[in-house]
Amino acid sequence: MKITLNWLKEHLETDASLSEITAKLTMLGLEIEEVIERSKGLEDFVVGQICEIDPHPNADKLQVCTIDVGSEILRVVCGATNIRKEMKCVFAAPGSHIPGLDVVLKKTKIRGVDSSGMLLSEYEMGLSENHEGIKEVDKNSPIGTSAVEAMGLDDPVIEIAITPNRGDCLGVRGIARDLAASGLGSLKHLPSKFLKGVFKSPINVHIDLDKGNLDACPQFIGRYIRNVKNVESPIWLKDRLLSIGIKPISALVDITNLMTIEYCRPLHVFDADKIEGDIHVRIAEDGEKILGLDNKEYALDSKMTIIADEKTPRAIAGILGGEVSGCTMETVNVFVESALFDPIRTATTGRRLNLQSDARFRFERGIDPEFLETGLEIATQLIIDICGGEASRILDVGALQKRDLKILFRPERIEELAGLNIEKKEMKRILSVLGFSISVSGNLWNVSVPSWRNDINSEACLVEEIVRVFGYDQIPSTPMHRSDVVPQVAWNPDQKNRSFVRRTLAS
Repeated sequence: MKITLNWLKEHLETDASLSEITAKLTMLGLEIEEVIERSKGLEDFVVGQICEIDPHPNADKLQVCTIDVGSEILRVVCGATNIRKEMKCVFAAPGSHIPGLDVVLKKTKIRGVDSSGMLLSEYEMGLSENHEGIKEVDKNSPIGTSAVEAMGLDDPVIEIAITPNRGDCLGVRGIARDLAASGLGSLKHLPSKFLKGVFKSPINVHIDLDKGNLDACPQFIGRYIRNVKNVESPIWLKDRLLSIGIKPISALVDITNLMTIEYCRPLHVFDADKIEGDIHVRIAEDGEKILGLDNKEYALDSKMTIIADEKTPRAIAGILGGEVSGCTMETVNVFVESALFDPIRTATTGRRLNLQSDARFRFERGIDPEFLETGLEIATQLIIDICGGEASRILDVGALQKRDLKILFRPERIEELAGLNIEKKEMKRILSVLGFSISVSGNLWNVSVPSWRNDINSEACLVEEIVRVFGYDQIPSTPMHRSDVVPQVAWNPDQKNRSFVRRTLAS
């Protein structure tokens, strides 16, 4: 799981430093695998603005750009096809090291024209494999300032190893929640006001599952959004995805990827005009096939859950969308899916197809079943803000049985099981910030488990949560009394002989 520091701070109000945050994450059981300083080697690059573009006198595919770099006006020969007047880009002066090419730039003549520097692509900066055009930076970035700051590359990437039981921390918000509980800041509130749908969706949804398969998709929420304009994502969204190694594709696709990483809420967006009739969630038939968004064909069988229209499969539920109904830059109307799929079936299907995806990785570990509608609302707002359009009223099909788990908790069990003396006020604070609800009756606490914590099922789990957040390092070291010391194991002759033979053979 990769996140950036600034992305984390969009959900966590904190003044803590990077080192404090990474140290605390490790103590919380969210082990840090790597911290990547993306600005390393890019410190000399600045923001430049293209003032004029003239054709190269001796080369049809080259152009001569007049660049304002703040301190001076320079001429640079460039072959990129995406340059335009007033565009702000990344400029490297002569003497700069270009990481992607591993060369030191020199002032030179290109086909007879002096070129004082270079306009850089992501590939040349060593950020990605994209070398089709120069990197554009935000139009509000001041000319001559650090390109690292303008592109957000001063924002370090934190890679965290998430254990299988902590599916809630496969989203930035879940990690922020744990840090808030540890006292390293406060969790920011989610948006509470959303757009209202203004028309009825022309596409309906049907869950066509028999009683033996109802757990395959207990609930499906969706909505139709019409008259969108699928565009290239804004720079902030592209840079956010690139920072964690996800290639931007288009605004509609990038928004679903953002929702997966930020909120652990996998979504899928269908091109509604490519859907024939209504949407049906059903079990696949043996021999059915689907062309995935990865451009590979998959053979389905009767143990797999799919999303289909009236004629053919359109997505492998919880894992991968289909190419035929995928969104392109020509997409005008979309249907957004926010559904819940069975973890075991999802994992089994992924293994049978040898198919891994960010969605599968989360579904098979268990996602928050009560975040379906809120996740859809947040995604809808992003789509309309970036792509325009008009949203339908939400379709809600199926009936999710909520996991209304309440656990009786005795505060004294903290000291009995962990040897820690923690104030009840602090215990309540930790549980409350983690999302647990508490009602007190005498010396018993009735604790309601939040929907995103499917790993909590007993009083001992609550003890572990409180101790984990309070700090395992706070558990005192207690010397054993002589009477408590376990005596040395006495081997019988047969055990001694076996050990002697092993050691002799090994030597």
